[in-house]
Amino acid sequence: MTPELRIGILGAGGIAERAMVEPARDAAGVRVVAIGARDPERARAFAERLKLPTHGDYEAILSDPGIDLVYLALPPITHAEWGIRALQAGKHVLCEKPLSANGTTASAIAEAAAAADRRAFVGFHYRLHGFTRRLLEMIASGVLGEVERVDVDFSIPHFVVKPGNIRLDGDLAGGAVMDVGCYAVDLIRAAWGEPVVESAESVLYEDDPRIDLQTDAVLRLPSGAPARVRSSFIGDDKGAMSLVVEGSDARLEATSVIVPQWGATLHVTAGDDVLVVEKAAEGENSYARQLEHLVAVLADGSASILDAERGVGTMRVVDDIYRAAGLEPR
Repeated sequence: MTPELRIGILGAGGIAERAMVEPARDAAGVRVVAIGARDPERARAFAERLKLPTHGDYEAILSDPGIDLVYLALPPITHAEWGIRALQAGKHVLCEKPLSANGTTASAIAEAAAAADRRAFVGFHYRLHGFTRRLLEMIASGVLGEVERVDVDFSIPHFVVKPGNIRLDGDLAGGAVMDVGCYAVDLIRAAWGEPVVESAESVLYEDDPRIDLQTDAVLRLPSGAPARVRSSFIGDDKGAMSLVVEGSDARLEATSVIVPQWGATLHVTAGDDVLVVEKAAEGENSYARQLEHLVAVLADGSASILDAERGVGTMRVVDDIYRAAGLEPR
């Protein structure tokens, strides 16, 4: 019988509840046992509201022998410090995406995991959803023919990210590419391999010009085809989580790619012929699938698509996008 995976959380923000506490209730073999925050009183309130047995500051979570894995629900600028400290304390680590603030600190997390003989992962939960697996299978199947162009639009509606949001704070490694563009880079790498950044242009936040409210980048796939990526906090009223692939034989369109449980759809057409029309299965949750995946790979030692070592490459591409836009990596 697989031992139960006991999880402690660092960070008492809303993502900790949505991405960890709630899905853990529906995932077999996993239990959230503790919450830590900079303010222990905030951790206490979080624990009492969600009925977690243990709470305290960050150090209390890292020193708890009853915790197997630490989930970092923290700004990416802090992931290297607390991820490395957790690994050195003998814990496995799951970093909320992105893995870290930049490629250099992401690599430091991966190296610390290897040195501590522990595992570090990045929370690209969407990769574990059945819809995403089907999407990647369709791209790899050859039905599209030669890929001629890829368009990714991951745009948050303009009214969501307001002043005061940590995603608008340069000191916390905010920005649109960091928040949603990292998903696009991860997806492109999963589907086609390592891209090269050709160009990028950003709309900057007036109150903090280190922050990109929107970045449009052109990446070149290994085949030579262009991939145009929009990462935005200033999308229209509906926003977008879309992927379009133009092939020599067929066209693929996918929606709600980042969060498939929000009604993701997949269409493949060849001229007037409809080849595929599919929707994400109702009731499947990508965060719960991510937890089940972690239980499995930690039990048998197998490689994971979420391994930090792989995630380093995504952050290096993110760095290159910022450089191409005339900005410094985070």
